[in-house]
Amino acid sequence: MKQLAAFSLATFLIAGAASAETFSVTVTNTLSDDLLAPIVVTSTENDSHFFSGSYVTPAAEHQILTGDPAQVVESIGMHGAAVGHGMDGPPGVLLAPGASVTFDVETEARSLRILAMVAPTKVPDNYVTNVVDIHTAMDTSVALNRFDIGHDEGSMKDMLVSEGGASVMIARK
Repeated sequence: MKQLAAFSLATFLIAGAASAETFSVTVTNTLSDDLLAPIVVTSTENDSHFFSGSYVTPAAEHQILTGDPAQVVESIGMHGAAVGHGMDGPPGVLLAPGASVTFDVETEARSLRILAMVAPTKVPDNYVTNVVDIHTAMDTSVALNRFDIGHDEGSMKDMLVSEGGASVMIARK
């Protein structure tokens, strides 16, 4: 009986691993003159690592205020996140207006959360994000909307600033 249970568990794990697919994710900065910081991509099942009520989590706040996604990625941990970096601006990890970055994401998810800080050259606490259905975004551009977390204003409320700001396209590898 123990051998059957071990075989069933091994079969489940192998089948689960086999269902993960690799996708190519291309993010384009469509802002007119703002840079984007490193871009985090993860399953929407990890949204609790980004949002808490009408505000963002401390790890997401850190990413949005500093551009450093390390705390969010660490909080997601074994559930997985991918980070895409541009090659512009100091420190050479930003994505310039009109530029694109492409990177691979391996996931079993059907929907992905994509989030990146808008570099604070004009407004200090903005970011772009959206939920992207992998199959809807196949070979179709999906807009990432711009938000303000209200940190510098003291409201500490996540508010939509504008639709668009970046776009994402996903392709199966």
